[in-house]
Amino acid sequence: MNILTAIILAAGKGTRMNSNRAKVLFPIAGKAMVQRVVESAFKAGCESLCVVVGHQKESVVSLLEGDPRISFAEQAQQLGTGHAVMMAQPYFQEPEQDVLVLSGDVPLLSPQTLQRMHREHLENGFSCTVLTAFLDDPGRYGRILREPDGQISGIVEFKDATAEQLAIKEWNTGIYCFNSTELFAALTQVSNSNNQQEYYLTDVLSILRSQGKKVGGVVLENLVEASGVNSQEQLAELEDQFVDCIRRQWLNSGVMIHNPKTVFIGEDVSLEADVEICQNCVIKGKTQIKAGSKVGPGCIIENSLLGENCTLKGHNILQNAKLPEGSVLPFSAQAIEGETP
Repeated sequence: MNILTAIILAAGKGTRMNSNRAKVLFPIAGKAMVQRVVESAFKAGCESLCVVVGHQKESVVSLLEGDPRISFAEQAQQLGTGHAVMMAQPYFQEPEQDVLVLSGDVPLLSPQTLQRMHREHLENGFSCTVLTAFLDDPGRYGRILREPDGQISGIVEFKDATAEQLAIKEWNTGIYCFNSTELFAALTQVSNSNNQQEYYLTDVLSILRSQGKKVGGVVLENLVEASGVNSQEQLAELEDQFVDCIRRQWLNSGVMIHNPKTVFIGEDVSLEADVEICQNCVIKGKTQIKAGSKVGPGCIIENSLLGENCTLKGHNILQNAKLPEGSVLPFSAQAIEGETP
C-alpha cells in the first residue's frame, strides 16, 4: 500500500473575514480550523503532511511547527490552487506516495471520510479520486463532468461553466486524493489560460484522463463536512452546527441540558448519564463529570473532574480542579487547582 501524505492549502487572505487574522487560524469550538484539518489528516493515516502558507505565514507556522511530521511551503503569490500545490512539490519526492489535497478552511472533514476516499482510490486504481457532493443548486461550486462509464472527465469552475454545465447538481468539494508522481507531472502541463488567469488544480483531472488514467469520485454523505468558511457569519453558523452535534450526542446519552443552545460543551469533555447541566454554562478541555452531578447556571469548567453526585450551585469557576464524590460548591465559589484529572 502506498504511503499516505497530505497537502493542506492555507495561504489565502480570507478577505471577507474583515480581520487581520489569517483565515485558517479562526477557531471552531476553541480549535483553529487548520489545526482541525491537520488532526483529521493524521487520524486518517497520513504519515506526514505539508502546509502551504502565505498570508500571515509566521502565525500559521507558529501554531503547527512543533510537530516534526509537518513541513511548510510558501505560496508568495496567490496564483490559484494548482500553483499552491506546485509549491509543495519538493516535499514529495518518494515514488510510492498517495497525497490528499485538503483545504485549511474546511475544518469538519472527518478522518473516516478521508479513509474511505483513500480506500476507493486504492481499490479502483484511480490516479485521482475526488470527493463530490450533490445539491439541487450547487451555487458557485465547480461542477463535476462525468463520462458514460461513470468516470470523471473533468471539473469546470463556476466562472468558466456554460449554462448547460451549471445545471449539473454534482459539485466539487475541493478535496482530492492523488498519486503524487502523476499529480506533479500533470501540474507541469497546467496553464493559466482561463477567465481568472490562475492555475487550477482541477485542470489536472482532464490532463490525467487525456493520458488514459482513471479518475473517480466518492460522494460525501454528510454535507457539513465539506462546509468551507469565507466569512464571520459562515464561521458562526458552522460552529453552531458543530457544537449542536455535541449537545445532541449527550442529550441522547442520558444527560439533561436545560436551554441547550446556551450551553457550550467541548468535544473532549466526558459526561455520564444522569448529569444535569443548567443554562449558560461553558464546559471544555478534558473535563469529566460523573453520574448524578448537577452543574448550576453560569458555570465555567475547564480540565476538571467532578465525582459522582457533586453539585455546583451556580456561577462557579473550576480550572484543573478535582471535586470528590458528593461535593457541594457554594454559589459563585471557585476551585482552581494545579493538577488536571
